[in-house]
Formats: sequence, structure tokens, C-alpha cells
Amino acid sequence: MKGRQAFLLTLIIGALLLGACSAGKPRISFDELDFALADAGSGEKLFNQSNNEAPACSTCHSVTGEQSSIGNSLAGLAEIAGSRVGGQSAEEYLYWSVLRPGRYLVAGYSNIMFADYEDRLEAPDLADLIAYLGTLD
Repeated sequence: MKGRQAFLLTLIIGALLLGACSAGKPRISFDELDFALADAGSGEKLFNQSNNEAPACSTCHSVTGEQSSIGNSLAGLAEIAGSRVGGQSAEEYLYWSVLRPGRYLVAGYSNIMFADYEDRLEAPDLADLIAYLGTLD
């Protein structure tokens, strides 16, 4: 358990340091994402495994409703994503939540999410991940 705690602490410190890098225009524009070709199954795999040295989303987020001391539960995300920010689709909200995690913080959580996913994912991977997140009810 100590190894996991050390890993999580390293992840949190790294995310805090990378949080300063979350300004500016994303490398992947929202318009580049082709949701018609997105594969939620591939997105689920990305959610659950490290990709290109980026931590797996499941390291900090659960999809079962269990709360984590690190990240909020994503259970029910499909229902609320489209209504979190007025004028934004669920896909656009999820896009910004992945690429600019400090933009829309959930109450009670700090901006400690890994902020370098845009450099670790390609547009099809990001579309797949967003498609998967859109299935979480």
C-alpha cells in the first residue's frame, strides 16, 4: 500500500506543477474530433490504462459512485455533462474537462488533475475517451 500512496502523491505533485500549463489554445481543437467515428469501447480502455506515460483516468476517478480522496466519481456524468455549462454540449464540456481540467472544477475538489493529456492523446483517442465518458450513467 505504501508504494501506491507514494505513486499517488507523486501524481498529485506532478499534476499541481502541470496545472500552470493549462492556459492557451489546445493542440487538438474540438472541431477536429469526429464523434461519428468515436469508439466508446476504445475510450473505456484509455480510461482504465496509462497511455503514453499519462496516468489512467481510473487512477483517480471511479465510475461506480464510490468517492475517491483524489478525484470525483464520474457516475452519472452522461446525465449532467450537457447541463453543467450553459450553451455547451456534453461533448464540449467533456473536451474542456479533459484538456483544461481547472476550467470547470467540481465543488469540493482542487485542480490537481493531470493537465497534459492533450500532449499524450491524439484526436481519435480523445474522441473515443469522450464517447466513453458520455456513456457513464
